[in-house]
Amino acid sequence: MDSYSYTTVSVKPDGSAHTSVSMLPDKWLSVVCPRGKDRAQISLSHSRADVTLSPTNATAPTAGDVWVARKLATSFALYAAEVERLHVANGGSEPAQDPAA
Repeated sequence: MDSYSYTTVSVKPDGSAHTSVSMLPDKWLSVVCPRGKDRAQISLSHSRADVTLSPTNATAPTAGDVWVARKLATSFALYAAEVERLHVANGGSEPAQDPAA
């Protein structure tokens, strides 16, 4: 299967927007969160789709930015657990070892 990703942006009449990025997992998917640098950010790259999350001022985060980062960490942990649960519920084997381990 060829590598692909797609991005959908929906804009409602009131101007609010929703962006969704879907990436077919393969060896070309890159998730990078550099440590010990002068800025905080995490980047996902795949098949010409690039998503970077960072505080407004990546070199001087505020207490609010710390709160957001912790909220994202909790939400991503819940997301991982849900993906694993649904994978197993649909006949998949137990997930591979945690890549962060």
